[in-house]
Amino acid sequence: MKIVLKFIGFIWAVSFLSFFVLSFYSGTGGEIPTIAQEYVIHFQGLLESFLTSQWFFIVFVAGWFGVSYSLGKQSGWQNLAKKYGNYKYDNPNVNFRTGNGYIGKIRHNGILKVATNSKGVYLRVLFPFKFGHKNLFIPWQDISVVTSERGLFSDKTPSFLKRIGKTISGTEYLNIKLPQFPEQRITIQSSEQLLGSIPKNINK
Repeated sequence: MKIVLKFIGFIWAVSFLSFFVLSFYSGTGGEIPTIAQEYVIHFQGLLESFLTSQWFFIVFVAGWFGVSYSLGKQSGWQNLAKKYGNYKYDNPNVNFRTGNGYIGKIRHNGILKVATNSKGVYLRVLFPFKFGHKNLFIPWQDISVVTSERGLFSDKTPSFLKRIGKTISGTEYLNIKLPQFPEQRITIQSSEQLLGSIPKNINK
């Protein structure tokens, strides 16, 4: 099934790219063969029909859910949910703060919701991105190290850019390490509530 979907996606990408290049070239005064002109006209009509039909909404919604699920899988969120997706703690009596962070290699800009209390750390995403992202509860006893750093950077950011960014950024972030998931990155935006909740026995 994945091969079929990739093939369909490849055909669509080639078709759209061809349409874009031919349209741009002819729009700048270039001459294209008659068969290419017919292709542009036919593809444009097909595209307009699709964008004004109910299929556009269906494909858009399906694509949104598909991307959300894929990001949850790529980031490692779904792997964490197998252990920490505990619905018993779905409605804790805590205040969630929405901010930025990294889960795995996926950056969450303004959609990551974090809360803490004496029991542990609660992670959620905003509702539109919920599919593939179960609410997480990570108890403090499963966290070995919490380190602080200024600025939010990807793993591939060069060291010299990190040094420059850290001098400019005024936002602190916390890196959480889980012994049971040693390769999993969890970086969340720091807050007074979070810092005050970290048990003294956790390395900092």
